[in-house]
Amino acid sequence: MATRVERQRYKYLKATSKRMVFGPFECPRCGSDLYFHREPGSDKIQTVCECGLSGEWAYSQRLLPVDYYNKLTDEERSKK
Repeated sequence: MATRVERQRYKYLKATSKRMVFGPFECPRCGSDLYFHREPGSDKIQTVCECGLSGEWAYSQRLLPVDYYNKLTDEERSKK
């Protein structure tokens, strides 16, 4: 059986690990900070960079923010 300290640590990790970090990621074009946004009530994830790079995808609970970043970099590489 887990000790009291282990249970408290697990509760802390469980509470903090649910937060999704939507940035900052590095822009594949210019290297500036890139953030992903989800509008409340919308099912779209959007990003826009200073250099003009932008993207929009359908929101899925199975995907993490890094997955959307990978989609953005894959699209950018396929254009070259």
